[in-house]
Amino acid sequence: MLGICADLPWAYASGAGIALAAAHQLRGARTRGGAPEPDGDAPPGRAPRVKGAAGGRHFALAVLYGALVFVPTSVYVAHAYPQWASLQYRTTLPGPLLLRVAAAELALVAAGFLLARWSLVAGRIRWALLQVMLPALAMTAVLVYGRDGSGWRRVLSHDRRDYALFPQPRRVDDLSALGAQVGRTLFSGLGLTLLVTGAVALGALGLIMGVLHQFGLTDAGVPDGPGLLRAGLIGGVASAGIGVLAVLAALLAGGLGRLSLLALVPVLWLAVVARGGFATLVIRDLGLPPERD
Repeated sequence: MLGICADLPWAYASGAGIALAAAHQLRGARTRGGAPEPDGDAPPGRAPRVKGAAGGRHFALAVLYGALVFVPTSVYVAHAYPQWASLQYRTTLPGPLLLRVAAAELALVAAGFLLARWSLVAGRIRWALLQVMLPALAMTAVLVYGRDGSGWRRVLSHDRRDYALFPQPRRVDDLSALGAQVGRTLFSGLGLTLLVTGAVALGALGLIMGVLHQFGLTDAGVPDGPGLLRAGLIGGVASAGIGVLAVLAALLAGGLGRLSLLALVPVLWLAVVARGGFATLVIRDLGLPPERD
């Protein structure tokens, strides 16, 4: 939906997101028949292995989402608008290449689910959440910065000719030309295609994650877990934060060079990854399982 370069990390984040939404089920909160039946002793902080616990069917759901929703919408956009989908680096996207892209996206959906599930079972809830947030950050960085800082201009250009004629705003008066370019893209056939395919892919993913999350809260007996609207709001705030971070990183890289991004690593670690940081707040607000001490 957002071009082959951005859809690859998005595919991984989608699989990890489905696993994260089913965190309580994957940690053995309940089996289909009722109370869990531990199958042997579990290491400290690790969910007990439960006979009949939900796991395989959630993985199948993630793969089905990838095969029936994500990959078809992504490949359709790439086939219909090859220059835009490749950020104008290619003029065409032949069938064999699209097949490889489709296989890679489906494999990334499966890998995202499995690795996030491994983190959840190990009690590393923050690491499971980061497997959603970091690929989303990479996806946004591709759209905003790209290879050389031209990502956002390429996203707003239909093809190579459009990109070559893209307005370069240097004064306030030049913003009108930039606004016209944005309007032409948004209200074109490309914009409509992205709106429809994005609504299908995001709508299906949101529905799957929302239902799994609410069922998990019920199974785990979480009394004050967030409802669908609050969970969606939390996800929206987190997504907005990722977008702002990607823009700031692009500005920093454009002004001081890519090596300057290394200065962000300790800041991000303390603000997001470290215990008590942003990731911990999201886990608490979503009512996800507690982390291993």
